Amino acid sequence: QMGGGLVALAEGRARARLKLAPHHLNGLGIVQGGAIFTLADYAFAAASNSRDSLAVALDTHMTFLKAARGGTLTATCRETGLNRRTAFYAVDVTGDDGTLIATFQGTAYLKPLTPPA
Repeated sequence: QMGGGLVALAEGRARARLKLAPHHLNGLGIVQGGAIFTLADYAFAAASNSRDSLAVALDTHMTFLKAARGGTLTATCRETGLNRRTAFYAVDVTGDDGTLIATFQGTAYLKPLTPPA
């Protein structure tokens, strides 16, 4: 279980938080990259599915900038581009003090909610 949740959602935007626990840490005592990625991906999924379509990821990329050791992480996602079938997102993952921990970019394929006639 991730242990976090969605705290804000608007069209093309989302924010999620994760209160870190010992099981989120690796052998070096820093937050596992997979936990940070999951939080960012969760915000990306919420933002990309905030319209009248179903969105699935086509591509994601994450850059880790600083180690996190505890507290709460926040992933803030915003839409940076929107086409008929694709949408583009940027996610910043920050620590309690606002320090940028990681950045995430995602591209989503948008599927119509109803099949074409």
